[in-house]
Amino acid sequence: MELTIAYYTLCVLVATFGRNCRIGFWGILLASFFLTPPLVFYLLLSLKPTASQPKSAKLQTSSWWKFKQVGS
Repeated sequence: MELTIAYYTLCVLVATFGRNCRIGFWGILLASFFLTPPLVFYLLLSLKPTASQPKSAKLQTSSWWKFKQVGS
C-alpha cells in the first residue's frame, strides 16, 4: 500500500515538472503511470519546452522604457 502511494506521488511530482513542456501535465502524468517516473523524468529533460508568450496583446506591443517623456 505504501509503495503504491509513493509511486503515485512520484508520478504527480514528475508531471508537475512537465507542465511547461510540449505534451503538458496530463501527457507526462499518463506517461509516468505507464512507464516508470524516473524514466519519464529523464525523457522530460530532453523534451522541448513550450515557447512562453505574454498573456495580453498589450504586453507584446508596449514597453515602459519605450515611452517618450512629454514636456522635455
